[in-house]
This record gives sequence, C-alpha cells and structure tokens, in this order.
Amino acid sequence: MPQADKHALPSHKPGSIEGTTLACHDPATRRHALQTAFDYRGDVTLDIGGGKRIVGFVFRYDESPGVVHIYIPQGKDSVPQTFPADDVSAVHFTGEDTAFGKSWDDWTTKAEL
Repeated sequence: MPQADKHALPSHKPGSIEGTTLACHDPATRRHALQTAFDYRGDVTLDIGGGKRIVGFVFRYDESPGVVHIYIPQGKDSVPQTFPADDVSAVHFTGEDTAFGKSWDDWTTKAEL
C-alpha cells in the first residue's frame, strides 16, 4: 500500500480519535480542533486555504497570536513550519496515535511480569 494511502485508513480503535475529522466553522471550533491536534500524539492532516493540505505533527499551538507550528516530514527529516491558525478549515487525525491505550498502569503491569 502506498504511504499516502495509509493516512486515509479509518480508526478501528474504540475511544481513539484516530480517523476522525474536526471541522473549523468558527473561532471556537478552530481553537478546539487545533488544541486537540496539539494534544494528539500522531500526525494530522490540516486543510488550509486554497484547497491545500498539510500533513505533519503539530508540536505547538499559540492561541493568542493564532499560530500553528507543525513538523512536516521530508525524507528522513522533519521540517518545522508555521502558519496562521485562521487558515485552517479542518483537522483530520490521520496518523496513528502512538500512545493510545498505553498508560502507566499498563506499563507497570508489564514491568511486573
């Protein structure tokens, strides 16, 4: 399966937001979607102005000036990029949530074995 197609797979993990989309209809829904993207532990796809999509990892979201910071994979590296939060029209949780289902209790149980 081509790498690009893997991001389009829906989630089969109950309770995970992987595979869902949050639309940004107004400033409140945009703030919620971007804060959720920042809290997410996987890659997201952001729809921005002009029909453009950006795939990467949101590593910082500054609500006050309204700036999104995202690492965009380029080969073996990731390149940081910033852009105005107002440009975001939707957030798709496309990458695997690598920490989903992993908790301190799970870790201690495995450590005791």
